[in-house]
Amino acid sequence: MSDLTEDVYRKLARKLDAIPNGFPQTESGVELKLLAKMYTVEEAALASEMRLTPETPEVIAQRTGRNPVATKSLLETMVERGLIRGKRDGEKRKFGLMPFVVGVYESQLERFDEEEALLFEEYYETFAKEVLSMTPSLHVVIPVEKSIPFEVQVFPYEQASQLLERSKSFGVRKCICRVQRSLVGKPCKHSVENCLVFAPFEGAFQGASDIRVLTKDEAFKILRETEEEGLIHSSANVREGQTYICNCCTCCCGIMRGMRNSG
Repeated sequence: MSDLTEDVYRKLARKLDAIPNGFPQTESGVELKLLAKMYTVEEAALASEMRLTPETPEVIAQRTGRNPVATKSLLETMVERGLIRGKRDGEKRKFGLMPFVVGVYESQLERFDEEEALLFEEYYETFAKEVLSMTPSLHVVIPVEKSIPFEVQVFPYEQASQLLERSKSFGVRKCICRVQRSLVGKPCKHSVENCLVFAPFEGAFQGASDIRVLTKDEAFKILRETEEEGLIHSSANVREGQTYICNCCTCCCGIMRGMRNSG
């Protein structure tokens, strides 16, 4: 990697690290190699100048001094590659930066290979220390509702069934952590396809190549099966706006593995 190319990826790394989810620097620079596997130099340069708040291609192009048509085309390509977020706002199409986790990393299922898995494994220790030291935490465990003591108050946004019940679209995707660990020769005994995604409007996952569309009943079935499997439900540590339930284990799943190793 030339010095000029490295500077581009280093700028993107700093941008991702400025997001509350974090993307910490390492002495070895392995995080730059990881980014280079995911982003082309052109994509990294554009992403490093984007914001979390979605903007139109015209605004992004004007602010960064780029051609509007070429910028829109590149942004759409980056959405398809799971590198940024795209959304429809009325008649306008807007694009925003995504955190590395949860975001870019989980969106690499279709492109993930052994080299990338090994780079992440090398980076994981540094990244996990950063994630686990965050206050408030990035993820929160969702209790298995049938085992909650009567005197413990659990709010609706902390209940897996409530997250699904008020949604209108459902899907399931492979667990990126289990895929990654399998690629480095440390496969997990648990099922792979059980990360649930959901949305408050219909048709949200139609056409998504890495998501299998489910009915509500099918989503609840997977939720029950993961409980029986002894997996741990977790989601974003927010009061509203959750879009996924990770069904985690401590042998390979990112944050849970880090918690095990830290204590």
